[in-house]
Amino acid sequence: MEIGLFLLQQMRERTVPAAQVVRETIDQAVLAEALGFHTVWFAEHHFANLGMCPSPLLMAAHAAARTTRIRLGTGVVVLPFYNPMRLVDEVAYVDVLSGGRLTLGVGSGSHRHEFAGLGVPIAEARARFEEALDVVDLALAGDRVEYRGRFVDVPPTHLPLRPLQTRLPVYLAGLAKDPAMVERVARRGYTPFLSAMWMPAAAVAAVRAPFDAARRAAGREAGTGAFAIQRLVYVTDDKADASDAAERALFTHRIVAGLKAGTGRFAGGYVEEEAHPGDPTVDEILAKAMIGPPERIVALLQDDMTEVAPSHLSLFMSFGGLDHGRVAHSMQRFADEVLPHLAQPAAVAAD
Repeated sequence: MEIGLFLLQQMRERTVPAAQVVRETIDQAVLAEALGFHTVWFAEHHFANLGMCPSPLLMAAHAAARTTRIRLGTGVVVLPFYNPMRLVDEVAYVDVLSGGRLTLGVGSGSHRHEFAGLGVPIAEARARFEEALDVVDLALAGDRVEYRGRFVDVPPTHLPLRPLQTRLPVYLAGLAKDPAMVERVARRGYTPFLSAMWMPAAAVAAVRAPFDAARRAAGREAGTGAFAIQRLVYVTDDKADASDAAERALFTHRIVAGLKAGTGRFAGGYVEEEAHPGDPTVDEILAKAMIGPPERIVALLQDDMTEVAPSHLSLFMSFGGLDHGRVAHSMQRFADEVLPHLAQPAAVAAD
């Protein structure tokens, strides 16, 4: 099981400038490499304090110059926001710059304010996503693209700039309930990427099951297929520290829920925290999430390994405005006190 670090670059306190969040994110990426993590993931978000990174490829290119071994993942590129031909050119360029360390994570997006701010009708998100993904498939398969769709029209075009990797990994987030997309994931050999947060392992296994069935139908071996999950993780022995982390996890949950529902209220670039029906309590988060001492986190991850068998585990460790020192300490403790009890992360393979 590979171990990754997911970096949302969230701002909570108005006294913390965005530039500081970005600098500390880079520091955390460098630390992740030093601790032996396999991948660092950079999110894409726009026009709100949920995340400060508008371009995960730009961040990956910068991180490529600050690191030497760790893989650099886009978590995720929101395909409806891009001209797909420009995107595939930039994907190839970042893979070359990084020495073949790019992992391309893609998704369709769900935050209404982002679509509005970028002038893309959210009703077209799924159709635009599918066409852009078609172009990505064609570009990764060969050096010539020709495509005609509703939103994308590409005349025969050669791509002299190619990724360094002969098979660039593609992770797909969201759309797990869409049978057509599940079938496409199986057929194309993508890796499904599920944000599991504090879902029980059995519930995550139920999400995986249709992907395994689709792999079998496509003639692939289902049980060994790639499946990535993301878990919110914070390592601490202190109960007050754990409670504070759970409150910050609840803050993040509420912000995301409001933005996805289109009900989030803005005060400048900040989304106001509002309770929603069905929100967990802090105590419920503490009972379910991977927040607490190392032995608790080991036990919960062993449940994942037994019931889900993920090929990749992405750790969401910097959330809700946690300061950099606390995040770095939690990362160090995970590497020292949790990781040795799990299967060691796979080494980065040279392609």
